Amino acid sequence: MRDRLIKLPPPLESRLRKQLGEEFEHFQSALREPPPISIRMNPGKPTHHDPSVDPIPWSREGRYLESRPRFTDDPLFHAGAYYVQEASSMFLEYVMEGVLDLKQDHRVLDLSAAPGGKATHLQSLLTKDSLLVANEIIGSRNKILRQNLVRWGGDNHFVTQSDPKYFKKLPNYFDLILVDAPCSGEGLMRKDPGAIGEWSEDNVTLCSRRQKRILADVVPSLSNGGILIYSTCTFSEVENEENMKWLEQESGLMPLPLDIPESWGIVRSGPERAGYRFYPHHTRGEGFFIAAFNKADSPSTPRIKKGKPGRFPELASPEDRKWLHSPDRYTFLTREEHRIAIPKILYEDYLIINRLLRITSSGLYMGKVYHGQLKPSPELALNQALSKDIQSIEFSVEEALDYLAHINKSHGHDYPSGYNLVVHNSYRLGWLHVLNTGQIRNKYPAAWRILQRHAKN
Repeated sequence: MRDRLIKLPPPLESRLRKQLGEEFEHFQSALREPPPISIRMNPGKPTHHDPSVDPIPWSREGRYLESRPRFTDDPLFHAGAYYVQEASSMFLEYVMEGVLDLKQDHRVLDLSAAPGGKATHLQSLLTKDSLLVANEIIGSRNKILRQNLVRWGGDNHFVTQSDPKYFKKLPNYFDLILVDAPCSGEGLMRKDPGAIGEWSEDNVTLCSRRQKRILADVVPSLSNGGILIYSTCTFSEVENEENMKWLEQESGLMPLPLDIPESWGIVRSGPERAGYRFYPHHTRGEGFFIAAFNKADSPSTPRIKKGKPGRFPELASPEDRKWLHSPDRYTFLTREEHRIAIPKILYEDYLIINRLLRITSSGLYMGKVYHGQLKPSPELALNQALSKDIQSIEFSVEEALDYLAHINKSHGHDYPSGYNLVVHNSYRLGWLHVLNTGQIRNKYPAAWRILQRHAKN
């Protein structure tokens, strides 16, 4: 069944007619089709149930769905078993594999990371000892980014909230930088018709200028020989191919061509034909553009010096060992009773970044310590570092959804006292605190709760 015809703004339609030529009618017809629904599975939280037999060819964990379910009614969504992500943007995985040795440890920056689709994807692709810095300058979006990374369950990321210009303080620092740039959103008009009303030629020009500023701000922090990946969700040549040329001319970055099967329908464009366009009439996904560049070696450019260690981090306590399955992997910080575990290999990076940027989340937040005992955080429940020996309670679908909606049970005489891990199909969701009196405290964060439940059939 087809949706209503999307009426493009006349200047945009005129430009796309010139850009696509005889293909425009096929493109316009594709805009009438419902957008495909896709998810990406979490390899750190594998499931025995594969939701589809139709994989996304450029992503090992990507899956197309036959229809859009109500994801908030699926406990596995809240457990971080998968991420709802547009299929075209998962091509990042193929690019990464083509330009970087993913068996090695790397420092990686996702500059405009919210809501977290590409950040969680990067965390799945990188080694556990790599560093992922996920940045988002807008406060409300930074919170969403942190929540999605928490659900994904990794511990090797720092979330920052800094303007791109401040990354100049980290010269020659990152092995890879992803700039998923703010853009005019032309590629999302089928999925989000509201983007049509926000489109204008002036906004396209404004976006192009902003993109150049962002790129100019972060290129100095790219290491010698490092990789920059630039992407947008627009069809505009001004925001895509012209920015490729600008990067090559102004920053000396060299485009990196990839070998891509023709059957995927991805269109090559730009310098060295190293820009990759996704059109909805060619690929099963929304409009998308991506290109990778290499920064030439420049030995004269110094790397940032490490600062003094400052206060020596704490070693694992008996309480830490109770909660973590590999406590010796971490150094620990205690700040006003808050316990934070940071992978030892990333501690020097933490000191540097904490000195120069605003960090809103680092490593694994374990919870608060009172009288030597940890009150575990929701983050710890969802993290892959949690010990497998923690007492837990298996919930049915309805019980799990009640828990996620923050519906409290009054008593739990059948539950052991203390903190109990709530699980569904072995997927961790959060904590129930059972008092000695049998009273229950639902410790799922109120800010994360399901606000509206569908009625039972």
